[in-house]
Amino acid sequence: MNKTIIININSIVFHIEEDAYEVLRSYMIDIKKHFGQSEDSREILEDIENRIAEMFTEKIQAGSKEVLNMDDVNAVIEQMGSVSDFESEDQDGYSSFQQQSNADEFKVGKKLMRDPDDKVFSGVCSGLGHFFGIEAKWVRLLFALFVVIGGSGVLVYVILWIVMPLAITRADKMEMRGEAPNIHNFKRSFDEEMSGVRDSFSRGMDRTGDSVAKLLQIIVKVIGVFFVIIVGLTLIGLIIGLIFFALAILNVIPDVMDNSGPFYLMDPSDVPFALIAGFLAIFIPFAGLFYLLLRVLFDKKPMSNYLTTTLFLVWLASIGAIIYYSTSVAKEFKESSTIVEEKPLQKQAVYYLNENDIRVIRLKNGVKSGLGIKSENLSTYLRRNIRIRIERIDSLQEPYVRYEYSAKGNSYKVATDRASNIHYTLRQDSTSLVFDNAFQLNEGELYRDQEVNITLFLPVGTKLIINDKLEDKLRDISFYECRDRYSEDLSDVKDVEFMVTSLGLKCALSPKKSNDNDEVDAEDSEVAANDTSIVIRRDTIIKVKKDGVTVETKKK
Repeated sequence: MNKTIIININSIVFHIEEDAYEVLRSYMIDIKKHFGQSEDSREILEDIENRIAEMFTEKIQAGSKEVLNMDDVNAVIEQMGSVSDFESEDQDGYSSFQQQSNADEFKVGKKLMRDPDDKVFSGVCSGLGHFFGIEAKWVRLLFALFVVIGGSGVLVYVILWIVMPLAITRADKMEMRGEAPNIHNFKRSFDEEMSGVRDSFSRGMDRTGDSVAKLLQIIVKVIGVFFVIIVGLTLIGLIIGLIFFALAILNVIPDVMDNSGPFYLMDPSDVPFALIAGFLAIFIPFAGLFYLLLRVLFDKKPMSNYLTTTLFLVWLASIGAIIYYSTSVAKEFKESSTIVEEKPLQKQAVYYLNENDIRVIRLKNGVKSGLGIKSENLSTYLRRNIRIRIERIDSLQEPYVRYEYSAKGNSYKVATDRASNIHYTLRQDSTSLVFDNAFQLNEGELYRDQEVNITLFLPVGTKLIINDKLEDKLRDISFYECRDRYSEDLSDVKDVEFMVTSLGLKCALSPKKSNDNDEVDAEDSEVAANDTSIVIRRDTIIKVKKDGVTVETKKK
């Protein structure tokens, strides 16, 4: 009496004798040890187990029995082959195994099945090709002729599609090709399949990589061409700028040394060298970048080492020159000095403030009045940094004017000398105060933040009529707001009337009344009252109404 064991192979339950089970168990262990080392061992092990399950099922059905014995297991192992058959390195052993495999292959024959790996519609033609040993393309051509000639090819194809089973498992595909479904052929088929997958994947990756690389190459080239155009236009702009400044230095076009030019802070003799240094410091890096882009895009040859070294040394020299000129100019603004001068004014009830254009030459008794500057470029020595302020003093004090001349230099003495060399004139006649529209520097004097601050100290109650030419020079005065209070067309308003009050200079006209006519600005109410109102503080707002007077401050 033999002991029976129940086993499960590929989800199929079998009853097997104990001794036969031990042989089968050892056989499966050898297979798993051999194929377990590969990355995709699970698939081939499943195929082998599936084939063994099919063979056991065939033997049970053929022998009309329920228990597998030793003979059944040995027959399956003999047909499947052992691992040692293809692991041996002995050539004779390998040859004998090949002969055995070929013999088995001859005995097995071929099965008519549809090939799922080589199909156009269902794999019928490729299955017929495997069965008859011809290429699938000729079978497809034959079916196409049948379709064209009488249309019978379609009917035959549909019938074969229904009748022919699909080769799903690896064993089915082997039998479709007439190969024995043993371990050796399983492994060979699996290796060929994996090799084909890897090759296809590698080719696909190569094609994908090539496509991506070509796309990226096109994108990079488009971006590169764009930058080449930008850098090229920059180089052209630099050359045009150099020509422009060179012509300006030669007095062919307006001078770059005027108030709006970039070189008016420098000594005129240093301007050409600074211009060249600045040009080279910017041009050489852009030229190098331009050539580098051309090299990358169009495979140009690199510059010679001699030329590269020379350009680099020239660039370093230009950078050094820029640093030298920049520090030289910066030192000239190190110290500052201010000279204050006060002069009395004739006391008048009304002052007319106007401006004099010193560039206009006037004749007095047939004699021309000039500025005494021989230079052709007068604007180089005229500056318009003038500020005018008006402050109140007690009505009993005498009016006066304060001049503040300021300048900078590399030392306090130099700054003081520059401030003392500022020439500015304020003339007073019987009715007017006439301010020059610019102050004059000595010929050859460079701009070093020279400016003039003029402060008029006028008694409370003094009336001023200010011309609009002084609007840009007035400080702490809302000239436009006062002019807006005139009812006439503003373009015709040239003179605006102000009043010196205890709050400072205020517009002499009251603001335009609102619809309710209830509120009046506190400052203008004070002016209308001729400085008789009591002022609490500057930020106080006084509202005069029919029922009384209210006083508002910032706090309440």
